[in-house]
Amino acid sequence: MTDYANIFEGEYNPFNALATLLGQEKDRVEKAIKSRGSFNPVDLSQKRPLTIGFAPGDGIGPIIAKAARTILEKLLENEVKKGEISIIEIPDLTIEKRIELDVVAPQTSIDVIDKCDVILKMPLETPDSSRYPNVPSANVWMRQYMDLFACQRTIKNDEQDIDFTIFRCNMGTPYQDAMSAGVSYINGNEEYALCFWPQARIDIERITHLACLHAQKCGSPAVVLNFKDNVIKPDAASLNWAKAYIDKHFPDIDYLSVKPDDFSYTVTQPQKLKSMKGEKTGVEFRLTTMICNNIVGDMAGDEAGMYVGGIGGVGSANISFSQGMFEAGGGTGTRMMNENRGHFASPVAVVKATGELLEFIGYPQLKVTVFNAIDALETAGTVPNGGKNSITCDQATEFILKNI
Repeated sequence: MTDYANIFEGEYNPFNALATLLGQEKDRVEKAIKSRGSFNPVDLSQKRPLTIGFAPGDGIGPIIAKAARTILEKLLENEVKKGEISIIEIPDLTIEKRIELDVVAPQTSIDVIDKCDVILKMPLETPDSSRYPNVPSANVWMRQYMDLFACQRTIKNDEQDIDFTIFRCNMGTPYQDAMSAGVSYINGNEEYALCFWPQARIDIERITHLACLHAQKCGSPAVVLNFKDNVIKPDAASLNWAKAYIDKHFPDIDYLSVKPDDFSYTVTQPQKLKSMKGEKTGVEFRLTTMICNNIVGDMAGDEAGMYVGGIGGVGSANISFSQGMFEAGGGTGTRMMNENRGHFASPVAVVKATGELLEFIGYPQLKVTVFNAIDALETAGTVPNGGKNSITCDQATEFILKNI
């Protein structure tokens, strides 16, 4: 009988990797399961003193960071003076320091992260996996370390009458690291690229709970469930878990199942977003709330970014029931930096993320103020677009501050 556990050559043995991954996942999931039955969001507007961590990031990060921090400090000036809120910088969370130490995050960064209630983070670069296989994404690590199980992206375009939020599960998808993915050899040649994709029911239940609360707040009778259940087994299970949770805990909310390719087709025709029918009741509804796994949610959020001027116009809120990390939807703009165009980076996404953070800690009106200033920037045609219109990040920031 063939010993299938030893059929692959090289350092990466997928069976050993799977055992390691599932062991770590089991510990995390068992801890999360203890919260089942008590999904009660903490009202951070009542928590004072409150600590906001600030991570300047890599690439265009420090450039757009100036806009985010200036706006944050201006709007919270009184609270900071009174000592009710403090803003502290997270040190050493840079691509250079992480590669130097061969770690996903230096201990000096972790020590500060542990003190934070919420974090405003600029983009962080993920090292080239072929050169630095042991330094996975710090963006992903921070979400997992803080147990921020939901990524919330708001897509709003008043001109096209579009306003919906994508809830993306941050847990479960395999990432390019030594424990969940790798390349195996046969006869000395690279022949297989493999990954493992465990999805925990508790993570789907938690994100479904948050999404249904959002749908209720919007007055929506239904949510959209976006999973690739015809191909990916964890997605098939996730779809069933989401439906079962809604049926039990939110019986008044209907749902409609779509696949990623269905949604890609739908977002290109905005009228379809306003006319959907629930599976249980057949009642027509407009899209306000969508639930996805990690990869599907990433694609859906990026695709829907077309309604807000591209991915650079989308802010992301990574949240749990008690903490949050807010960031721009885009990346580090490596090409822009290499071409000396970093100063033309748009601060729109990270300013929107700043507004989302303000709402999360109890200042919904300040979020409205921030988003109105962004609307004014867009109306004036003064959003930086990488240098094509010669508008810099600093000029856009000055415009936003005047409107605030």
